[in-house]
Amino acid sequence: MAALLWSLGGVLIKLATWTPLGIASVRSAIAALVIGLYLWWRTGRIPRIMPHRPAAWGAAIGYAATVVLFVWATKLTAAANAIVLQYSSPLFVALAGRMLLGERVRPMEWGILAIMLAGIVLFFAEQLSPEGMLGNAVGIASGVAMAIMTLCVRAERNGSALEALLAGNILAALVGIGSWSELPRLEVGTIAAVGVLGVVQLGVPYILFARALRSVRAIEAVMLTMLEPIANPLWVMLVLGERPSMLATIGGSLVLGAIGIRAALSYRDSSSADEDSASSVGGGGTSP
Repeated sequence: MAALLWSLGGVLIKLATWTPLGIASVRSAIAALVIGLYLWWRTGRIPRIMPHRPAAWGAAIGYAATVVLFVWATKLTAAANAIVLQYSSPLFVALAGRMLLGERVRPMEWGILAIMLAGIVLFFAEQLSPEGMLGNAVGIASGVAMAIMTLCVRAERNGSALEALLAGNILAALVGIGSWSELPRLEVGTIAAVGVLGVVQLGVPYILFARALRSVRAIEAVMLTMLEPIANPLWVMLVLGERPSMLATIGGSLVLGAIGIRAALSYRDSSSADEDSASSVGGGGTSP
């Protein structure tokens, strides 16, 4: 659900006639308000704005860097380059997850991850360009930042993960606060699109993402988020009539197929665990 809501960004940003940094800043400010109100409703107290643990700081800074670097990369290089490079983040999560969280990536998951990455490259193959090396470097940096955010939110799963994301949204909002002077002159459609971006496309899905990371490993969560760049142009096609190419269709099918395989494997593993638990109970509790 988080990935599908994130994917609405493409069509909403196209409908908003404003600078990318202005959109990113106000969107994050609105998302901060949504997350803050949710935390207040859930806990009955005003949430902390300043993180108080290293992992929470990592999540906040990683989140803010992800948003800002992605906008910067999109300005410096092809949009497709920026998306593909940002979604190198599962590789960084896979490599660092065991060292930082003790979560091992299984051989089957390496294969599924390779299929997903190949699918995303195919999806955007006709738009990729070798130009804009600085933009490409910034795009990779956004992937690293996304990985840091995911690992740190997972590390904070029993703590203040949402408060860390609240702080991250505030940091991202402050980066583009100079653009806010243009808000009174914007048309109603743009203001509405930015409002929906803040609430539906950013605030709510990050609440869902933090909740998901309490239950699933970091690599599983970040692999599922790879649905976002595939679903993003599908919304654009439905609303604006822009149709993906044959290569894009093949690439999207690979990603969706890999997600389906991963879901089937997760269901099999959970079913086996439930059967083992039932057998243990049925056997009189003699299992260790």
